[in-house]
Amino acid sequence: MSTDAFSAPALVEVSAAVLVRQGKTLFCRRAPGGSCGGLWEFPGGKIEPGESPVQCAVRECREELGVEIEILRPLGTAQHTYPDKRVKLHFFEGRILKGEPVLRVHTAFCWAPPALLTAYPACPADEAFIKDLPRLLGG
Repeated sequence: MSTDAFSAPALVEVSAAVLVRQGKTLFCRRAPGGSCGGLWEFPGGKIEPGESPVQCAVRECREELGVEIEILRPLGTAQHTYPDKRVKLHFFEGRILKGEPVLRVHTAFCWAPPALLTAYPACPADEAFIKDLPRLLGG
């Protein structure tokens, strides 16, 4: 009997930047359609071959928001299994060094206190992390 039909979906590694400014974090809404369309997330994306998770977070913020960021520290990881893939997210606290966020791939963004992010419908892979974020950021 073959086990191929029961094999786990491929693992996709993703980095996400939790950008902090004046006690608030930047949260972005995905465009409709596609994976998690219309849900909220931290800016980030898939780690490319040869790229570190930190490099990915910096690149994705530049591409998605037009800002240059600095990573301050890792905040942890989370894993989630969707029907078609498994995702491992690397979360990093960061801050904007240059520029103001612009909407390039998202339909909206907001700056919100970490404790209020649970009010936004978020991607399933982010939900447990969001609940723990106030503790991780010391607030």
